[in-house]
Order: sequence, then structure tokens, then C-alpha cells
Amino acid sequence: MKVPPVFRATALFAAALVSSVVAARAATAKIWTSDSTADFSAGEARGIAVTVNGELVLSRALERVEGVGEAVLYDAVTARDGVVFVGTGQAGRVLRVSPAGKVETFATLTEKQVTALALGPDGAVYAAGSPGGKVYRLDSGGKASLYYDTKAQYVWSLAFSGPVLFAATGLPGEIHRVEAAGRGKRVHASSDAHVRTLHAAGNGEVWAGTSGTGLVLRIDSSGKATTVYASGKTEVTAIASGPDGRVWAAVSSSEGTSAGEPVSAPLPQPPRSPRPSAPAGEGGDDKEKKPEVTVTVGAPRLAPSRPAGRSGYSSEVVLFEKGEPPRTVWSSSEEMVFDLGDAEAGSVLAGTGPKGRLYRISRDTWSLDRTFDEKQVSIIAGESIATNAASAFYRMREGERTGEYVSAVKDTGRTSTFGAFRVEGDVPSGSRLEVAFRTGESAAPDSTWSDWSAFQPIGDRPKIVAPPGRFLQWKVRMTSRGSASPVIRRVEAAYRNRNAAPVIEAFFAMGPSEVFARSGGGGSNVFETTAPDEKGIFTSLEEPKAESAPRKLSRKAYRTLTWKTSDPDGDVVIDLLEFRPVSSSRWIPLKSDIRETFYSFDTSSLPDGEYVFRLTASDAEANPGEGKSASRETSPVSIDNTPPVIRRIGTGKSPLRFEVEDAASPLTEFEYSVNAREWVRVEPDDGLSDSRKETYSIDLAPADRSGYLLVRATDASHNVAAASFSAP
Repeated sequence: MKVPPVFRATALFAAALVSSVVAARAATAKIWTSDSTADFSAGEARGIAVTVNGELVLSRALERVEGVGEAVLYDAVTARDGVVFVGTGQAGRVLRVSPAGKVETFATLTEKQVTALALGPDGAVYAAGSPGGKVYRLDSGGKASLYYDTKAQYVWSLAFSGPVLFAATGLPGEIHRVEAAGRGKRVHASSDAHVRTLHAAGNGEVWAGTSGTGLVLRIDSSGKATTVYASGKTEVTAIASGPDGRVWAAVSSSEGTSAGEPVSAPLPQPPRSPRPSAPAGEGGDDKEKKPEVTVTVGAPRLAPSRPAGRSGYSSEVVLFEKGEPPRTVWSSSEEMVFDLGDAEAGSVLAGTGPKGRLYRISRDTWSLDRTFDEKQVSIIAGESIATNAASAFYRMREGERTGEYVSAVKDTGRTSTFGAFRVEGDVPSGSRLEVAFRTGESAAPDSTWSDWSAFQPIGDRPKIVAPPGRFLQWKVRMTSRGSASPVIRRVEAAYRNRNAAPVIEAFFAMGPSEVFARSGGGGSNVFETTAPDEKGIFTSLEEPKAESAPRKLSRKAYRTLTWKTSDPDGDVVIDLLEFRPVSSSRWIPLKSDIRETFYSFDTSSLPDGEYVFRLTASDAEANPGEGKSASRETSPVSIDNTPPVIRRIGTGKSPLRFEVEDAASPLTEFEYSVNAREWVRVEPDDGLSDSRKETYSIDLAPADRSGYLLVRATDASHNVAAASFSAP
């Protein structure tokens, strides 16, 4: 069955700015789209893989093998007949897991930890016991015989390159080359305390990684070691290669680890004894005294205590290609790569913690292969996967496949209602695709969220069956009885925020005679008013709208109200202005249907006095029947259009004295001019012009006496009074 293509929709937004106003209808629905590798990899996949092409498909069936209950799983290798051998901790056992899933103890070492395994060309299993640094050969019956003693405290990794066995050790950090039983030598002594991983690339080269400064080494067929990469991390946790010659290395760091201590594996308890003598084949340059180290073993050390929300881990996967510099192809600031699987088809599997994820990483992209409930994917051995932090062992199997994928949590921004759920993909015959939903008001799903809805078939064009909530998750379940898998390429979930009221962030009256007006070009600040508003008593400054920012001008008797509003939904906000005298409770309309962020009007129609103005912002136009509004008032605003009164007082000739009084506003300026010359400013007798009544004195020069005297006074509302006198 072909799932119909999804419907495409776009949310529209509107914003009001002082510099421009754009009218637009708010979207009634928004669409949450998931259609890429990054989108899908943010969720959790159990039995469903995210492909590098950004699709959801069924993975191969994975079955947990019962009977593997060891506290720690260190390493695993797969034999040609499909048998898997697992090295474990706390009891020194090597487990044998048959292709049918039968688990039995294959061998038990005297050491408590089996930290490394390798399959030899002779078909035998080679096992490293720690602490103690010994390597054993296990015959077909599981009988152990000492093969080589590294004289180190730990053996972290074993790898065969042809008939030669290489061993990586810790405390000290060394690489040993073993030609035959009891016959080997150290070929590299690292400055780091541990060499944590080895990998035989198949071309005669052996690659190694250290713990301490995170170096990647390459050892040629002669045994010479060369540093090829300094990672900048503390540890190289895994190395893998494929038949194409590419080599992949995982490098990691952890905040909770001491310098030189490996971060990717639980540490065994070493004996408290002096440093043993140098390994066979070495000279006296290794005879210096080494420190003793004691480490306590408990549960695997996965996540040291640290603040919530921080894993303390960081990792990278670095690709080495012939003729190219090393480059990082995957990184995470929250996860650690614990193992890499065998590379094939230009990609590699990476097991991580503490989120229990298995990734497929290629040279150009990456995807989520699956998610495990156990939080540390520690071992990838062919078609087997082992975890720690609860230890578990899984194997791939054939047959009917079922998987579930849970999306990341979508934050819709506010409590929302939900609509259609659309999927683009394929559902082949013999397979099934179903979906379920849940919602909540907390960012992380918890007991306050709704229960998952019942699964419903995708083909029924499902609606999102979930109560209103701010956060949404969807879950798909895929089932297939054959080799074909359902495919999801794109998912769209429709939602609509519950309408929120507009927000008035600021609202105030500008000073007297200050106006804003738009103009498409330059010009003087002389302004002419339009005809009075035919619907009311006020004359306003109505200009054709222009794209330029408004200019601040001066206009006698005008006042300007200005504001800033916003809407959480991006809805168009329509404003209403009202006013009332301070002494009244009745609101009177001033201007409606305003789409600007200011309004200038002539106050000469109002009697002098104090008035309160109210702004109401509404999104009703964008939300018919569900509109909401918000209101805000100014402080009392004084309207004063009456000029001051000027009176001459006294009869003396010099100085001349004047009394100026204003009924409503403080006086701000008093000036005089003789015989129409320039104006001369005069300060009040008390030295400060700050009252509604002031007296001023003028001393005229002898030459100005008997001249034509003009005086003028200005109040704080920019009202001007003038009078003329004959200078005595």
C-alpha cells in the first residue's frame, strides 16, 4: 500500500513595527515535520532503524539471549561457526553462546576478569586475565594454558595479525608482539598509562589507541609504532576497518575520570605488589620502579555523579583514508563510543552510552540504528551486541520482525490542540504500520502525561488522538512477516496553539506638541493638518503610508500616544484608543482600527484638564470568535492649550517688572525684544523657572529706552503669550 503524500502547509506570522506595518492573517494550524536523518535520529528506535537517507525502516530482528547474567561484560568474539565467546568480570569466566542461544561456561581463569579475547588462526580462543597481565590459550574443550605473560597489571586488548598475536596493556601502557607460546617482546612503550585498544587492519598493519592523551598509533609489519593522530581526547576506545581500506577510530573523554585512567571500561582489582620485572626480550631500560595502583571494582562505571542533564562524556569518530588527513565524521557532547563494529559498505556501527544507542556512521552522514533499554552498548561482535549497566547479550535472528519508534518530544510553545497526522512512505503487502500519541505539559514525559493512545493504522488517515497539551510525542509500530519493511520518509503532525492574548509592552503619551509622522522624502518640519475626522471631533495627522521610518516633528496643540505591542502567536494586532477625563469613569472612543504604533491628534477640541488614555490591543481579526485582548492606561496627561497671562507690575522706569501666570502648566521661558531685534532670554527673579507664576525684571540700556518693547512667555505645554509696550 502506498501512503499518500503529505499535505504541505506553512504557518504565517505578522509583526507590527514602528518602521513598517505588514498586514497578514495568522495561521490557524502549524505543522511539525520530521523528514531527515537528524529529525528521526533524535527519537528512540527499538527494532526500527533510521537510514542514512532519512527513512524509518525495520531493523533485523534482535533477540535477547537469556542466561548471560555476569556483572560485567568486557569483550566478545565470533567464531566461524557462529559461536560467540564472551569475556566477563567478577568470576573470570569465558562464556560460550551457541547459534541456538544456549549459554554455558567455556572456561574459568584464575584471574577475576577476562578483559580481552581473540580468535587465533588455529581456531583456539585466546583470553587475557586481569589483574596480572597474563594471556591464555583455550583449547576446544576450554582448558586454559599460559601462552604469554606481559608482566603488566592489565591486558586490555588482543589482536592477531596473521599468526602473530599483539597484546595491549595497562600500567604500564605497552604493546607486545607474541610470535609463539612464551616467545614475545615489547615493541612499544607508551608515555600513556594504558594502551586500550588494538585492531589488525588486514594489510599487515596493526592500529592501537592509548588512554591518557588519546593517541592513535600504527604498527607496521616490522613492529615499528608511529603516532598517526593526536585526538585531543583522553582515550581511544575502539578502532575498526573494512575491506575498502578505511580505518575508523572512536575517541572519547569523561569529566569524572582521573588522568591516565581508562574511561570506557570498569577496572579490575590489581594485586597490591611491587612492579614485576621486565617482560622477556626486554633490556634493562624498563627496570625503573613503577607505582602501585589500587582500584576498587563494583558495578561498571558508566556515569560519574554530575549535575542533572550533563552526561560528562564527549566522543568523536575519526576516519582515516589513504592519502587524506584524518577527519571527524561524527561527534557528540553527551555520549561516549564504547565499541565499533566491523566496517562494511563504507560505514561502521558505533555503540554508545549513556543513552544506549547504536549508530550507523558513514564517511558523509550518520543515522540511529536502534536504541537499547540498557544504557551502555559496550560490545559489537559480528551480529551480536552486548550491553553493560545492566548486562545483556543480544543476537540477530531471522523471521517476523516488529519494531517501535518513539519520536522526540515536540514543544509547541503553549497548550495546543492537535489535528491530522500525515505520513509519506510505503507499506508493502504482508506488513503493517500503526501509530499512537501522547501529550503533556512537562518537557520530559512523566506520570502527568496522558497515556499512549491505542495504535491505529496509518492507512486510515489518523487524527492525533490526544488531549490538548504543550508537548507532543508520536510512536509508530512496524510489523513485517517477510523481507519487505514498511518505510516512512516524512511525518507531519498538525497542531494549533490555544490563542494567547496580545501583550502591551509599553504605552505612554509624548510631550506636548511632539508628533510622529511618516514622509516619503525630505522637507521642512512645517506640517499642515488634514480635515477633521468625519467620525469624531479630533483633527489628526493623516499621511499616506511610506516605507521610511517616522520623523519626530512639532505641531502646536498636538499630542502623540505611542506604544509597543506583541502577540505570542504572531497574530495581527488591531488597536483601539479611548480617553476619559480624570474626574469621569466613562471611556470615550478616540480612534479605532489602528495598525500603526503611534497616533497624533489635535487636543484643541478638549477643554484644559487632565485626561487618561487607554489602549486596547486585540487579535480578534486573526481569531474569529476566539479573539483575545489586553488593555493598558496612561498616567494622567495634562491638556493645556491656554497661553500664559502677562502683566506689567510697578511704575518704575528701571528695571521693568512683569508678572506671568499660567492656569495649568509651569512657565519655562520669558524673552524680550527691543525694536524687533533678536530675542533676549530673562531668568525669573527667584532664579528658577519652575512655577505657574513667576516675576521677571528687565534692565534696558539707555539707548533702548522709549523703544518698541515686545515680551513673550512660554509654558511647559508650548503655549506662547506675547505683549507689546513702549519702553519708558
